[in-house]
Amino acid sequence: MKNSQAVRQFPSEPIAAPPPKPGLSLVPVPPRTAPLLWVMYLAYFAFGLTGVVGTLTPDIIAEFHLTRAAAGLMGTSTFLSVALFAMPSGVLADRLGARRVILAGVALMALGCFMVFQSHTYAMVLAMIFAIGTGVTMLQTSGSPMIQRLDAPQNYHRNLTFAVACCTFAAFLAIFCLAYLRGTGHRWQTYYLLFGFVCLAVVGLLAISRFPARATNAEGIHLEQIGKLLRNPILLTYGLGIYLYSMAEIGIYFWIPKFFEDVHGVPAAVSSASATTFAGRVFPSLPAFVYALFLGMTGVGRMVGGSVLKRFGTVRVLRFCAVMTMISLLVATFGSVKLTVAGFALCGLFISVVYPLLYTGTLNSFDKYQGTISGLLCTSYIAAAAVPPLQGWLADHIGMRVAMMVPVVCLTYVIGLTIFGHANYD
Repeated sequence: MKNSQAVRQFPSEPIAAPPPKPGLSLVPVPPRTAPLLWVMYLAYFAFGLTGVVGTLTPDIIAEFHLTRAAAGLMGTSTFLSVALFAMPSGVLADRLGARRVILAGVALMALGCFMVFQSHTYAMVLAMIFAIGTGVTMLQTSGSPMIQRLDAPQNYHRNLTFAVACCTFAAFLAIFCLAYLRGTGHRWQTYYLLFGFVCLAVVGLLAISRFPARATNAEGIHLEQIGKLLRNPILLTYGLGIYLYSMAEIGIYFWIPKFFEDVHGVPAAVSSASATTFAGRVFPSLPAFVYALFLGMTGVGRMVGGSVLKRFGTVRVLRFCAVMTMISLLVATFGSVKLTVAGFALCGLFISVVYPLLYTGTLNSFDKYQGTISGLLCTSYIAAAAVPPLQGWLADHIGMRVAMMVPVVCLTYVIGLTIFGHANYD
């Protein structure tokens, strides 16, 4: 990718006229679904291709001779970048518009992928994973609130849930792509070369897409207003809930391959070295398949979640899914190999709607500064950044089953929030 693409000056975004009356909605209803919405689905699909990091952990441990705690820094690099750049990205989206932030973010993802392909040291890999994570942050923080403006507001839950589903399905398919590349003798870095070309395609589509006008109410965000937001009880309680949810989710799926290897003695390599057929090469090993299954079931849950929400109600579904996620995790942690497979798969299914509902419930509780609030919520990933090395240390010194108790503790608060919280889900 030419460097000029990353710094290209884009035309200024139009600014929406202020509403004629204070009581009117700040989110205009488009006459039809904006074509950009479909491009954003593809952008979130590209975002999902980052989900192979946990599956790569066994290869990276072997290649660079790492401890589990050191290998956990792969997850830390990704989520630390989100934590550090979420707030700035949200403010920039409010002040400059989503177009520039999203385009720059996806371009940075492409650049990071191409650099990972050229990396030969663990430090360089960590640095480029951090860069990719920064690009993902710019896309997610700016894109998630903007999706609300690409269709009727009442469709926001559905559209954001589908966007996240595109992300999880991409992560599911990426495991099979990675297994084939490794099974045919390619280096794991080759995957990032293909990933980079996908990001370039998304940059091209975004560049020719028409973005919604930037709302004038987003211009006046100041530090004192951020301080007021941070004192809001909804933002405090649900922000903490999203912090702990993020810790739980990364804590569940990041270590699935090593859990099978450490607890059940199943080799954690992403592909079978003895495979001789195309099917054998493209189909991943059992630990990698369960990792993919977790992500795939997450996508399934988000796809069918809309109809379930309409029938049973948002709060009831959120509460049920949070409880069942914890039960499934306990089954996976202390069960046999078959129960572990089923438990992790069900974790993916039940946890699928928890984040979108917590996120949109929090965002819907406010009528302005949504880009900034989105950035504040995305700083929750700083907590997720600490989880992989923490669990790796526990696995090194005590055992992997004890390490899996970290997400159990986090889910306890999330369950309490579904019972006692007061966010606006409608």
